[in-house]
Amino acid sequence: MKTETFLLKTFFLAAVLTCVLTMGAMVTTDPAHAATLIASAR
Repeated sequence: MKTETFLLKTFFLAAVLTCVLTMGAMVTTDPAHAATLIASAR
């Protein structure tokens, strides 16, 4: 039981960290630079 709890807590922490990093990247990205990257990908 303790192992499962540890795994669930670790998974939750990893999910929250992923969301925070993704949100931070979206907030801090320069829109002009993002538009350039999107245009060059097409």
